[in-house]
Amino acid sequence: MKQAEVKSEPCKVLQIGNYPPPVCGWSIQTKLLVEEIRRRGNVCEVLNLSENRRQKSADYVDVQNILDYLYKVIMFAVRGYRFQVHVNGQSKPGYVLALIAALAGRCAGSPVALSWRGGLDQKYFPRSQASWTRWAYQFLFRLAGRISCNSVPVKRAIEQYGLSPQRVAAIPAFSAQHLKFQRVPLAREIEAFMANHHPLFFCYVSFRAEYRLSVLREAMQNFRLHNARAGFIWCGFPSKEIPEVSGFVGNWPPHERQSLLLLGNLCHDEFLTLLSRSVAYIRTPVCDGVSASVLESLALGTPVVASENGYRPAGVVTYREADAADLCAKLAEVTLKHRQVKAQLRLPLSEDNISRTADWLLRPSDTLQQGTGETLRHAV
Repeated sequence: MKQAEVKSEPCKVLQIGNYPPPVCGWSIQTKLLVEEIRRRGNVCEVLNLSENRRQKSADYVDVQNILDYLYKVIMFAVRGYRFQVHVNGQSKPGYVLALIAALAGRCAGSPVALSWRGGLDQKYFPRSQASWTRWAYQFLFRLAGRISCNSVPVKRAIEQYGLSPQRVAAIPAFSAQHLKFQRVPLAREIEAFMANHHPLFFCYVSFRAEYRLSVLREAMQNFRLHNARAGFIWCGFPSKEIPEVSGFVGNWPPHERQSLLLLGNLCHDEFLTLLSRSVAYIRTPVCDGVSASVLESLALGTPVVASENGYRPAGVVTYREADAADLCAKLAEVTLKHRQVKAQLRLPLSEDNISRTADWLLRPSDTLQQGTGETLRHAV
């Protein structure tokens, strides 16, 4: 007599991180993961930490303030959700939010899955010497049940905090799904700017120190001395940063201001359409590690000029991070040898890393080599 097949219950997953709109690397991956997890018949909700977090929506769970966040994390933990938390080593508030979720997961008996974002040159990570930042992230890492990151070098750095290799997975954030888009007509303002400027460079930036806007501005000034019609598009600013960056740019001389088009956020289709129509993509931060937008640009055949962080993909033209003259020289090189640079691009493999991440997240929880009490004791 055949035994009846026992169907496993669907998993209940809570994604804690950014969710579009606005669109950024984190929010796109969260959206793709949510779709994949649900496609497999599981329940997946998003606790949205993006700038639109206070807006009510059927697409995500809003967060009004820190107490509301704490309440909702506890409620989801009590209801049996397993958490996937997105975090990096750049933000103190981001760390605190991840720590709250990790503690709630431990108390509920379901340690969180921690998704680490960024590379090896972040504000608070990595740290090899004893310090409060090293202790703080060691504590967070040990609270988590499993950790994923974008590359093997970052995996090794996390393991140096005292974690076994089995608990840390290197899964690139870039996936084949990132390239699924429709070329769309761009706004009249963008089309007019593109028609009047050449060569045209596209930059995804933010009004934060790691994006080095002053260095970028100086390189732009120097480049335009020999390329008066050159144009630059800055995109990606969240709404709270628009007044600051507008003030920064508003003090420029008129001729310099006319060479720049300042945009807020674009949807994914608009972003990739604009990226594909640019002469080159400029990537300024070094803390990003393996950037999804860099890989998107390479896959679309658009050359990339990026700050050297030791982990740029083959084909990327790199410059010294704080060296405006070097950045200007590399922009001139890409412009002068554009066909040659494009011919040497090595397009990234379009692997389905969203499915890999879903497999990693949904697999049954492994029994940790150390119990909860021992884990916390070693963390301290």
